[in-house]
Amino acid sequence: MQIITDPAGKELKKHGDSSFPFLVSYERLSGYETGSFLWHWHPEIELTYIEKGKMLYKINQNTFHLKEGQAIFGNANALHAGYMYQDQDCQYIPITFDPKLIYGFSGSLLFQKYTEPILRSSLSAVPLDLSCKWHSEAIKDIRDIIDLNCSREPMYEFEVIARLQHFWKILYENTISRAILPSGQDEENYRRIRQIMSYIAEHYSEKILLNDVADLIHLSPSECSRLFKKMYEYHSLRIHPGIPH
Repeated sequence: MQIITDPAGKELKKHGDSSFPFLVSYERLSGYETGSFLWHWHPEIELTYIEKGKMLYKINQNTFHLKEGQAIFGNANALHAGYMYQDQDCQYIPITFDPKLIYGFSGSLLFQKYTEPILRSSLSAVPLDLSCKWHSEAIKDIRDIIDLNCSREPMYEFEVIARLQHFWKILYENTISRAILPSGQDEENYRRIRQIMSYIAEHYSEKILLNDVADLIHLSPSECSRLFKKMYEYHSLRIHPGIPH
């Protein structure tokens, strides 16, 4: 099994439906080929709770070592991938949802004041590793959402939305000070990186040359290499053995 994406690296799996765009999944890394889920992105937000074991979770250019009982916030449209830590399996529960469940509609005050500033910012991820007091409260919301999804009692959707909104309130209060808008160049670079990751995923079993990747994103080989090294820890990505330095 592996995550299925379109040519741009966007995950094709549906996260709920248009009537209630919300999905809780129960996953383990050993269920994927190579013991990892490969780079992909989607327009939904993803909250990932580590149920058992550990994981190296990569979001854009950052790598997080997540442990049992911890969680992570992944922003909309952020590239992410997950790997085993020291070849040990990890059970995790991703909660994926359309942010409109928080703000209602794009012209709302909740969207303009509290949701859009985070969605449009360079804040691609927030690890909830219990290093701050507010992490415990945020993780409790995540665990409550998982429990609500399991029981699915009448009108549970109201309770799910209430927990999501409470989570967002805590997130906003504690991260808005560092949620700056990305530059136009940063957005273009991430678009190019998504193209590269998609190409690599499609041609994983082949010999991948730097010139081929550079042609794909219309850069010189040297500029392509510089971009990749800047955006990711180029030398440590196990899915790129065929690209020469």
